Amino acid sequence: MADPAPNDGSPKTEDEIKADELRVRRLEAEKALASANAPWWRRADPLTLAILAAAGSVFGNIWLEHSKAKDDQALEQAKARYNLVLQAMATNDAAVAKRNIHFFIDAGLLTDADCRIRNAIDSDNPVLPSLSGTAPAGPSNVLSAPLVASLYNFPPGVDGRGQTIGLIEFGGGFDRKDLEQYFSKLNLPVPEVIVVPVNGGANRPSITDGTEMQTAMDIEIAAGIAPRARLKVYFAPPSFKAADFAQAVRQATADQVSVLLIGYGMTESQWKDEDIILVEGALEQAARQGVTVIVSSGDNGVTDGVKDGRRHVSYPGSSAWVLSVGATSVQIENGKIRSEKVWRGSPGEFATGGGVSEKVARPDWQKGVEVPPRGDGSAGRGLPDAVATADPALGYAIVVHGKTMPVGGTGAVVSLWGGLIALLNQANGRNLGYVTPRFYREFGPAGLLRPVTEGDNGVSGVAGFKAGPSWTPVAGWGSPDGAKLINWLRTHPDGTTAIANTNACQSTASQ
Repeated sequence: MADPAPNDGSPKTEDEIKADELRVRRLEAEKALASANAPWWRRADPLTLAILAAAGSVFGNIWLEHSKAKDDQALEQAKARYNLVLQAMATNDAAVAKRNIHFFIDAGLLTDADCRIRNAIDSDNPVLPSLSGTAPAGPSNVLSAPLVASLYNFPPGVDGRGQTIGLIEFGGGFDRKDLEQYFSKLNLPVPEVIVVPVNGGANRPSITDGTEMQTAMDIEIAAGIAPRARLKVYFAPPSFKAADFAQAVRQATADQVSVLLIGYGMTESQWKDEDIILVEGALEQAARQGVTVIVSSGDNGVTDGVKDGRRHVSYPGSSAWVLSVGATSVQIENGKIRSEKVWRGSPGEFATGGGVSEKVARPDWQKGVEVPPRGDGSAGRGLPDAVATADPALGYAIVVHGKTMPVGGTGAVVSLWGGLIALLNQANGRNLGYVTPRFYREFGPAGLLRPVTEGDNGVSGVAGFKAGPSWTPVAGWGSPDGAKLINWLRTHPDGTTAIANTNACQSTASQ
């Protein structure tokens, strides 16, 4: 620390006097630290180092407040906070000091907007971590969820605290060891995952029929984006019955999840009308109770895998009560997206789903976009509403049965958008809830998404829908721009949405 400037005999200004007072207090604090007989904060264990880092942040904040102080009252308030923190740290009990730091954050005396101090203390970590995570080591054709979040400018300083993300699975399972391996590579905490059986379903981590890959992908990508969110996985039987589907949605709604992820679906023609009515009722109830339901548009292109030479879409991706999402392919250069187009695989059997529903009528909020007419000329619900990268050729790295492998498809986009919605909820201080109409009334027209104007989803010789400017039934409004979305939400609040947990840094001990 530099010594005060020598006195040349001229009277000191008020600012110089205040600066001297602060220097004296800082010197007193340093002297006290130097003369103590090895109290807790002199021991170099991780927890105490983390708390020292928190204290250092307090002192830095006080110094900044002093430099900005316009009057004596502001300076005295800064001094008071400074002294409070010094007193709180003057203990030989690390647990007490830790509790005090949590209190200062809750009371607003200690600034911790990005949760780094809280996370460091909670994990006994001497290095204040950023919950953006890091890309795991691996082949160049593999992405990590945090890397994708950075490509799409997801909002910083939020981690999903206070949010509950529900995931519906039909069969499959997850192994805690896989999660530990996956999140350790990302330098992220292992998420809290709660298993909820539905109509006899269960978590079966030893299964090897492919459903375990879906479950791992859903959990690992969503929690890779929102690592402090609570996850509830609703395991229904693998038979994929409408009754199980509806019950899983109803259970998640009753549990008050803020976001519900569904990576499953079937071609509309494979659903009985009464089954769609049953599931639609559950989805409508979820939307009306403030749950953002996100569903994949399917991975079989414009035909949805049906070999009749016609266009088809997948349900429940075609429901008007959900946010329907599709997939893109990106090229990355210098850590940024150089180009993005609709995903269509080779040799052409797989592509992002999209088109016009034959079962669900066009909702009112879609009347402002050009949805192609059905075959009979009537108006149906167009999908998807949005997209994001999920080309398996540049896949997301996940861990299944101890092995790292790349995955892709529209199911990955469900988890990506689900994590983003959780972050937006936390950052905005309220849940978006039934957000799909806002994509058509606000987000899309305001240019808050990245336009995807290249590519189509034609497969098996059936012409697909082409991407283009504005909304299209293959790329929706485009891919996310997290910074634009959160800035819009902060200046355009929706008073009808459910209130989210506004304490971005509530203690994990209370969750």
